[in-house]
Amino acid sequence: MTSERLTGRLAEIVGADQVLATASCAAYAVDDHVPKAIVFPGDAQELSKVMKCASSERLSVVPWGNGTQIGLGGIPARIDLVVGLKRLARIIDHKPGDLTATVEAGMLLREVQASLRPSGQFLPFDPIGYERATIGGILATNASGPWRQRYGTARDLVIGIRIVHADGTITKGGAKVVKNVSGYDINKLYVGSLGTLGIILEATFRLYPLPAVEHTWIALFPTGEPAACAVAQILHSTIVCTRVELLSSVAAQPVGRQAGCAFPEGTVAVAVSVGSVPEAVDAQIAAIGKLCRREGAVAGFLVEGSAQDSLWSAICNFSSASTDGRPWATLKASVLPTHVVDTIDHAETLARNIGLRSAAISEAACGIVRLYWRGAPGVTEPDLISIAKGIDELRHWVVRHGGSLIILSAPSAIKAAVDVWGPVGAALTLMRELKQQFDPFGCLSPGRFVGGI
Repeated sequence: MTSERLTGRLAEIVGADQVLATASCAAYAVDDHVPKAIVFPGDAQELSKVMKCASSERLSVVPWGNGTQIGLGGIPARIDLVVGLKRLARIIDHKPGDLTATVEAGMLLREVQASLRPSGQFLPFDPIGYERATIGGILATNASGPWRQRYGTARDLVIGIRIVHADGTITKGGAKVVKNVSGYDINKLYVGSLGTLGIILEATFRLYPLPAVEHTWIALFPTGEPAACAVAQILHSTIVCTRVELLSSVAAQPVGRQAGCAFPEGTVAVAVSVGSVPEAVDAQIAAIGKLCRREGAVAGFLVEGSAQDSLWSAICNFSSASTDGRPWATLKASVLPTHVVDTIDHAETLARNIGLRSAAISEAACGIVRLYWRGAPGVTEPDLISIAKGIDELRHWVVRHGGSLIILSAPSAIKAAVDVWGPVGAALTLMRELKQQFDPFGCLSPGRFVGGI
């Protein structure tokens, strides 16, 4: 189908003002693949009709929220159409007494939080780039952040979901109440599937009350080992933390600057937040400070109010907040918590060997390590193939230690040289069968998921 004919058919469904073509499509390229058209459906029926049109013409479709997570995924086999979800941006239902809300996929997370705040509730999502992230993008990538420590991931918070499938069929799973019937949890099938099984239309979430008070203690350590020991001691204590993050010395400096805190050169930072009633927060923060000093912290201080907001924003938005060198790759390693510091150290060594600096921010209690490989000061532009080899070497090291490593974002040349996802194992056969059942013509995000699905 030509671009002109495609935009004409789409205009009949959503209106000409909600279709982009030609030069406007470049802003929606995925790994240098520019689509023929962009369409913005305004409701479920329009989205269904768009997908029926795409399916009948065997067009490849990539869903697009706000583009914050579009770097995740393999190089697409092809892209004909991008379906933008920005007009699907309403809170469908909110039941404060039940602590649930149903939200359309195109709504920005920050707008959801603002709508829930007057009721004293919130949705505990804080993934990378959360200030620009949409609900659908968070679910499609199963993105998480520091709040994962206390509240879990997107899969743990979704209790119901509506999906538009490749052929335009609309289905739903789960319910709008927390107590659900027994059976297979269909929600988990779509969360993290990167839009390859269907386009998320809306989701119902379990909410949480906003804590009366929340404070953060920052402890600075000379190296990673005592920092990791302090984290382990905190987790084995009776302290109930909402967030526990370990920042390498390379990451601590820009985060400190962004949050208005002066971190001494070379120190490793541990940030721990506690939310509860004032008396409990004061007691637990005092216990955290005492424990960190016992494990060798060289400094520690309390952060609250707007300074606390700035700190956690800098941590969650590190990739955009940090200006220390050109970003070449953002990686996520999932390892045993006992291997967090070794992973950070090994990544720094490998990056240094190819002329890069590796900054690490870790959800240390969960074993999640986000690595930001950036250009080192005074070093000429590195060879992309060398970066790809460095990533591959780091992945082999992580896998040998029982973990996994994926590429969250990188230039296309790096993705072409090293698999974004890494080994999947026996589950790949089942995943391919599911893809065949849900999308037999391979219309949805072809090539972007594991194993080229």
